[in-house]
Amino acid sequence: MRSVLAILTGTPSWVWGVLVLIVYLGMTALHPGRRSPVGLSLAPGIFLTVALGMLLSSTRLGDILPLWLTGCLLGIGIGAAWAMVLRIGIDRSQGIVSMPGTAFWLVTGLILFGMRYSIEVYLALNRNLTQEPLWILMPYIIVGLGAGMSVGWWAALMTRYFRTTGA
Repeated sequence: MRSVLAILTGTPSWVWGVLVLIVYLGMTALHPGRRSPVGLSLAPGIFLTVALGMLLSSTRLGDILPLWLTGCLLGIGIGAAWAMVLRIGIDRSQGIVSMPGTAFWLVTGLILFGMRYSIEVYLALNRNLTQEPLWILMPYIIVGLGAGMSVGWWAALMTRYFRTTGA
């Protein structure tokens, strides 16, 4: 069995960049803040772009798309439910949403990253499984779930923002 050091050093550098982004965005979300709708759109936009890029670069799109969409729809429900219970302040006259600090995105991001990374490491160590349908599809389901959570959260917040009347 390979050593942990060999696995870590064999990981592409862009993976560590994704982890840094997840930790940065999660740590930022720990603190209450005031953000514009555009500012609230950045992280969901990044995650959706990465997820769609991964999906569209697949050679097995027909097999993957239904389960990616299933993960995405489940994620949309989770993200929207979370955003609907957040205690936020909305000031449309200034174009600001006051957000509470939350560990939700840090914890969720690390869990999803850990799941995806673990699956990829397991597949790298067990190449015979790379043709098994479940193992092929699992990374896409996880990415769909994460993208869906991000988009559902954003959509619910924007719905609340634009439904608010007055300042």
